Amino acid sequence: MSTKIARSFAAGLLATLLAALCAACGGGGGSAGTTGPGAASPSPRVATLALVAGSAMEAGNIDASGAAARFGHPAGIAADSAGNLYLADRDNCSIRKIAASGAVSTIAGSPLRCQSIDGAAGVAGFGFLTAIAASSDGRLYATDGLSVREIDPAGNVRTIATLDTATVVGVSDIPYFYGSGIAVDGFANVVVANAVGIRKISATGAITMLDGVARLDNIATVLGSHAFQQRGLAAAKDGTVYAGEFASTVSRVEPSGTKIALAGLSGGAGYADGLAGAARFDHVIALTLDAGGNLYAVDAGNNLIRKITPDRVVSTVAGTIGAAALQLGNGPGALPALGGLTGDGKGTLYAISGNAIVKITLP
Repeated sequence: MSTKIARSFAAGLLATLLAALCAACGGGGGSAGTTGPGAASPSPRVATLALVAGSAMEAGNIDASGAAARFGHPAGIAADSAGNLYLADRDNCSIRKIAASGAVSTIAGSPLRCQSIDGAAGVAGFGFLTAIAASSDGRLYATDGLSVREIDPAGNVRTIATLDTATVVGVSDIPYFYGSGIAVDGFANVVVANAVGIRKISATGAITMLDGVARLDNIATVLGSHAFQQRGLAAAKDGTVYAGEFASTVSRVEPSGTKIALAGLSGGAGYADGLAGAARFDHVIALTLDAGGNLYAVDAGNNLIRKITPDRVVSTVAGTIGAAALQLGNGPGALPALGGLTGDGKGTLYAISGNAIVKITLP
C-alpha cells in the first residue's frame, strides 16, 4: 500500500470513529442519542404539592406542627410577607396562624365563642368565618357573617363594617348576604364582596361601592337559592379588583369602576383551558395574584387550581377533576374539597383542601 493511500485510509477510519463517538455522547443542540425505543424523554415542568399542616379528612382543633395540627373547615387563607399563613377556621370560630416553621397557634377566637364578639384575643368571638386577608401593616381582616372584622397583631378584634341585606327579607335568607370574599389593596383599603356587590372600606371607615349594590329592595327578586355562596376576590396594589362571578366567569374591576370580563362564559359552567371567553370554570371561590400580574383561581366545581395570565390565557396548574383523596408529590396531584387560596407572590401557592393546608410550588 502506498504512503498516500495509507494516510487516506487512516484519516477515513479516524473520522468514522469520531462520528461514532459523537453519536454515543449526544450533542447540545442535536437529537443524537435521544430518540428510539427506550430513550429517555425530558421531564415536563410540573407543580409539586406538599402538606403544610392538618389532615385532609380529619377535622379537629389542635395547635401543633405540621400533620399533627387539626382544623375545622378552614374557609379562607392569607399570607404575610414573613412567610406566615393565617386561616379563617370556620367550625372552630377562630383565627389560626401557621408560622413559617410549621407551628400552628390560635391568635383569636374559640369554639366556645361562636358569635361575633369584639375584644381582646381571649374574649373575642367569630360567628361564621368565610374569608381572610392580610395587610402589609400586620393586621388581618376577615368576613364573619355580615360583619367585617379587623384583627390587630396582638389579637384584638373589632368590627369595622356591617353588610346590609334587603328591605324585605326573611331570617333564612340572611346568609345570602354574608361576606364571601375579602382583600386589601395597595392603599390599605379593605375590599369586601358578597352576593350582591363589591365595596371598598377606606382606612377612615368610608364605604364606596365598586360594583353591584349595597342593599336589595326585596330578596324575592333573587331567583334560585338564597344560601351562602363563596366568592373569589383579589386586589392589586393599584386598586384593581378581581372577582369570581357565581356563574362561571372571572372579572376585573378597574379603579375607575369599569368592569371587564376576563375569562369564562356566564352561565357556561364547565372545564376548558384556553383564551378568555373560550375558557370554562365551575364556581371560582378564591383568587390570588402574583408579582407578575398572573391570577390564580380555585375552581371548586372542578377541584382545580387555574391560572389566568395578564393576556387572559387560562391554564390548569394543579388538581384532578373528580378526585376524592388528597394526592401530594409531583403535579397535577389531587385537591378534593378545595377552599381558600393564597400565595407568596413569588411562585408558591397555599391552598385549603378539606382540613389540610397544601403548599403548591409552581414550576
